[in-house]
Amino acid sequence: MLPFFVVPYKLTSMAKKSGEIIAKFPGMVIIHQKIPSHEVGRHEHSEHEFFLPLQGEITVQYEKATVKAGPGKLLYVPPNLDHNFSSTAQGSGERVIWLIEETLWRQHGKANFSVTSLQNNSLVKELIFYLLIHQKADGVRYFISALIESLMESLTATQMFRSSLFSEHIEGKVEDPRVKRSIILIDEKLADISLTNVASKSGLSLRNFNRLFLQEVGMTPKTYLILRRVEMAKKLLKETKLTVTDISFEVGYGSLSKFIETFKKIEGILPSDYRSSLIQPPGF
Repeated sequence: MLPFFVVPYKLTSMAKKSGEIIAKFPGMVIIHQKIPSHEVGRHEHSEHEFFLPLQGEITVQYEKATVKAGPGKLLYVPPNLDHNFSSTAQGSGERVIWLIEETLWRQHGKANFSVTSLQNNSLVKELIFYLLIHQKADGVRYFISALIESLMESLTATQMFRSSLFSEHIEGKVEDPRVKRSIILIDEKLADISLTNVASKSGLSLRNFNRLFLQEVGMTPKTYLILRRVEMAKKLLKETKLTVTDISFEVGYGSLSKFIETFKKIEGILPSDYRSSLIQPPGF
């Protein structure tokens, strides 16, 4: 069992000054604060750090780039990265910060991510505030697991699409032939696929299939399937005149609302808005 998180001194002193809320769990801490126009000079930490700005904008600057995030966004900072932090004077400076120890993080995946500003999703926000309020609730570890898995899926999706990482590139880096076969099977039948059947045809139990796929690809089979479906939906939105409803069925969603929810979670906008963004005004 992981020991309870020891809150870094800087964060503890900040909390005392501004009457913030700190929720501590084994391997993780959550901090709710209201500090506008705040700066923290160069520093690094051994944990995975996330920011959820609720008012005002935050900025993280490191050697390679400057990354910003405002309300509706998340900002991720990986462990052991030398960086600066600052926030604007806009509003109350309300935000939620959480830090996840490496040992706990690695229990859910092995992928590495760079500093990333990504679209927040409602599940992450709901889980964070639930944990902040219900620190001693039964089964809290399951909520933490769901939170980390959702964060990893969002980071993977953001990284995948920003780097144009399509299935053929993933297939090329996979070494295990069973996982390669499963990727081919998924890609061939995106609209009508059962991951249980894929596991069976790859010669694996569903449990071992999930474990091995995560190890080889850096994401779960379910996440990969979702990302491939969204990728295909983007292609259809761009290259065809099919309606959003038709496209949702084409990529394997029996529910239009579920398709729209998933698309927005990954892309940050509605499918219809994504299509509209592809139409350039005359003379552009």
